Amino acid sequence: MGNVAPPRLPCVMLPHRAISALMTSPLSRFAASHVLMVEPVRFRFNEETGESNAFQSVPASGDAQAIAQEAVHEHRALRDLLVSNGVHVTVVRCDERTPDAPFCNNWFSTHPAVALPEVTGTRHAPATMVLYPLLAPNRRLERRVDLIAMLRTKYPRVVDLSGYEREARFLESTGSLCLDDANRVTYAALSPRTDRALVEHFGRELGYRIEPFTATDARGVPYYHTNVMMFIGHGLAGVTLEAIDSADERRRVERALVAGGLDILEISRTQAAEFCGNVLSLTNDTGEALFVMSAAARRAFTPAQRTRLDAHGRVLSSELSAFERVGGGSARCLIAELF
Repeated sequence: MGNVAPPRLPCVMLPHRAISALMTSPLSRFAASHVLMVEPVRFRFNEETGESNAFQSVPASGDAQAIAQEAVHEHRALRDLLVSNGVHVTVVRCDERTPDAPFCNNWFSTHPAVALPEVTGTRHAPATMVLYPLLAPNRRLERRVDLIAMLRTKYPRVVDLSGYEREARFLESTGSLCLDDANRVTYAALSPRTDRALVEHFGRELGYRIEPFTATDARGVPYYHTNVMMFIGHGLAGVTLEAIDSADERRRVERALVAGGLDILEISRTQAAEFCGNVLSLTNDTGEALFVMSAAARRAFTPAQRTRLDAHGRVLSSELSAFERVGGGSARCLIAELF
């Protein structure tokens, strides 16, 4: 992987409510109840990602310390919200060299063991961890040797795509890939951070059919990550269909979602700018379906949309304005699932 391991930082397993019931929702097995979060240390604007992330804003000079403190407060509040609602959270501290490390879902993903049908029979894939190539050099330091070693104890199979960084080809995990695990389909908005050939590579390795497309904001700029304009979970697909410029691609994506039995919740470009697409589906220790989002996203959903969300899962929201305005990421970006 080519990274120098930083000093080992403490890993804390936060307490959670004892598991009181078996998961009851038929879709709950496709949502994680255990997650990883990386607590910020001197969170700040990352100049290396600003060019491709239109959601980032350069803060005023002199605000650095206040922003760093605000980020720690917001991160801990989100962590506590998850724990108090029965989600199992593992927290590690950020390496100070990596300003975007709290957005920990971009360098790896985990996948449970699964039997994959193939032409010649069935392929049994064990629990798997995938490592991804990242566009910004300072983000590649997030792929820490100590964290990989910790995770490998649970995921014996590792698919390492990080070497494609040497070819300037990138795929940033569940930022780039919006996974419909129930139907084994991955949706991907192509951008400088989401290479189509690598989406196809992921699909072959993990047994997903791919649905690539191009999506742009109101200024015609491609969304840097799929997960700012699309989420899938608990039978619901939130998607900014109006951002898919090609009518053919838009129809193809919509047909695929409908074919997967998903209830489509349309999100406008204006709402995507408020991080309404950056939502993560989780379950808690009783199998309850949860949607995690920022306070800004929750405010931006209309009452009718909130009713639709409530029909599929309970909404948890937390203030994340520092991460949103300075880092250009929100709730989903701050949480990595551990299946």
